[in-house]
Amino acid sequence: MNLISLFQRRKEGQIQNVESVSADWEEAIFICSKCAMKISGETNGRRTRLKSELKDALRLEGILGVKVLEVSCLDVCERNRIAIGSSINSKLSKNILLSPPGISGKKLLPIIFPDRFKS
Repeated sequence: MNLISLFQRRKEGQIQNVESVSADWEEAIFICSKCAMKISGETNGRRTRLKSELKDALRLEGILGVKVLEVSCLDVCERNRIAIGSSINSKLSKNILLSPPGISGKKLLPIIFPDRFKS
């Protein structure tokens, strides 16, 4: 047995141990916690204000299957803005929102879900 065959076996064994589980959500909203931490009043030390507000707004609107996640960095930092990404619609999923501080989660929902909030 040579070194290459040992490596190939090891790799195959790792692949066999990969499992999948069913999630109770289909779409996700990503909030950059690094951006929020740089702005006074946007975090309570542990969670961003927008995460809480978006979760509440989704619940009030009856929108199910959306997970609001804080991520460490979306790599598009702009001064005095919070980066927000989404997997929800093709237009927004290819762009990152740069939200001003203090905007409510309820005001962001029509931007994130344009098809559900038609004026």
